[in-house]
Amino acid sequence: MKKSTGKLVLSTRDHYHLIEIENIVYCQSENTYTTFYLNDGQKIKVSVPIKTVENQLPTKSFVRPHQSYLVNVQHIKSIHKCAGGNLLMDNGQTISISSRKKSQLLHFLQNIARIQV
Repeated sequence: MKKSTGKLVLSTRDHYHLIEIENIVYCQSENTYTTFYLNDGQKIKVSVPIKTVENQLPTKSFVRPHQSYLVNVQHIKSIHKCAGGNLLMDNGQTISISSRKKSQLLHFLQNIARIQV
């Protein structure tokens, strides 16, 4: 996995995928694999831990609401506060917010938006 200006190169078994970072809706961890979910509906699974992915992506655009997820804040549609809380992404996917990450996530989003809710 390599990062260049605005693009990320994802290596799978058969291909190198050059994707625009802004097109990543979220990433999901599955042990030592990470699946990238893109805004066009495409899914790309790579043999890289999510922590490595997190270190490659811009910290001002991506946040970890849960140990298994890394989301692009530009693709968050809404935050549901009920129960533990979850994120509704603009592709329709719902992502849980862990209780340990909730205050960190809300603080991060408030700093990005500069709006107190």
